[in-house]
Amino acid sequence: MIKTYNKEQLDYVREGGKILAQALSILKDSVKPGISTMELDKIAEDFIRAQGAEPAFMGYNGYKHTICASVNEEAIHGIPRTDKILKEGDIISVDCGVKWKGFCTDAARTIAVGKISDEAHKLIDATEQSFFQAIKGLKAMSKVGDIGTRIENYIKGNTNFSIIEKFCGHGIGEEVHQEPRIINYVPKVKINLHTDLRKRLPAGCVIAIEPMINVGTKDVKVGDDGWTVVTGDGKLSAHYENTVIVLEGCVEVVTL
Repeated sequence: MIKTYNKEQLDYVREGGKILAQALSILKDSVKPGISTMELDKIAEDFIRAQGAEPAFMGYNGYKHTICASVNEEAIHGIPRTDKILKEGDIISVDCGVKWKGFCTDAARTIAVGKISDEAHKLIDATEQSFFQAIKGLKAMSKVGDIGTRIENYIKGNTNFSIIEKFCGHGIGEEVHQEPRIINYVPKVKINLHTDLRKRLPAGCVIAIEPMINVGTKDVKVGDDGWTVVTGDGKLSAHYENTVIVLEGCVEVVTL
């Protein structure tokens, strides 16, 4: 069942989204050659706690950090480390969650470390633009599957990049991950997600839309640490995510 929330609850989501947007802005300004991903994690945690909020990811399935920090071929779920030092030309995907008054928000950005390649720029831009294509015309009673259709149409129509299929967006609210699952592509064969894809989004629900795009193959694998997801061919990956409230005639992005 897709949960819906009342005005007061949605205001908590909006407030938490504002804190998360500020945290991501601070992280973007902090990304530079020579900084470790663990330092970025501390910057995010300190800011979020200073606002009276909590890191939403900390403790989730045993996860011990505030952010996921995924560098270059690391697509998602990279664990912050003191020995993971950013260097000129890297790209880093920072995924972060905030819990405020019992409600969660979730957002991600892929950030350039100094001067990066043209290919990396195009990847970051295409991933972000696919999100904004996905929310065009989205409103209450839109089908969940419309989101993946728009993302796929944009990526396939404008790039040679591929879409990660093994991971997806999700509902969000009292928990970080709730129904429905939101895939970023159009399945070619019947899969167990079809029921979710046919569901319609009710007014007052909250979802996290998060295209994950690779330069090369769509295939990914989980690393030895049990968390970090890397591309199957070692090529670059980007991630862009926002938390979105679905309203009667439109959607509201709360993490910008």
